[in-house]
Amino acid sequence: MAMSAKERKQKQLEREREQLRYLDDATYPYLAKPFHSCASMDPNWESVTLPLELAGFNAPVFETDEGPEKFALEDALPQNEDPRETFAGFRGSIGRAEVMVDMLLDAASELAQIINGYKAAELSERRAEIERSDLATPEERKIAFEAIETISKIEGQLEKNVRRTLPQWKVKGV
Repeated sequence: MAMSAKERKQKQLEREREQLRYLDDATYPYLAKPFHSCASMDPNWESVTLPLELAGFNAPVFETDEGPEKFALEDALPQNEDPRETFAGFRGSIGRAEVMVDMLLDAASELAQIINGYKAAELSERRAEIERSDLATPEERKIAFEAIETISKIEGQLEKNVRRTLPQWKVKGV
């Protein structure tokens, strides 16, 4: 069956994204100093380390200009894939930092989805419990109605997405 115009465009965009993935960042030829020599000297570096430490993670240390393939846990990489293939387009300590941003965003997005699903399921369960309960008195019905109204408002908030603005950290295909 023939693809629709929308499907063809989606395939084209997917191919373009895949091609960009293997390209080096357009800024790399212009970066004279390695990232590792600047990162920890940046006055805002504590703004990176503190939130990670508060979340229970050891903050990254950039002591050398080694790329992301040197730091990925061996078990995390696909068994039959070359780490250089996995991290194609990312070089040196700046590439490692770029991969960290990508992976932290992926992890944060997935964790937010899991939390959202958990809360939605629990709220649905509480609503069902309230609806099944014996509301004999007008006061019990009033309390139950208020609880269901609050649950509905919370569910409405959980259906929304959160938008955070980030500065651009990768420039490919320029």
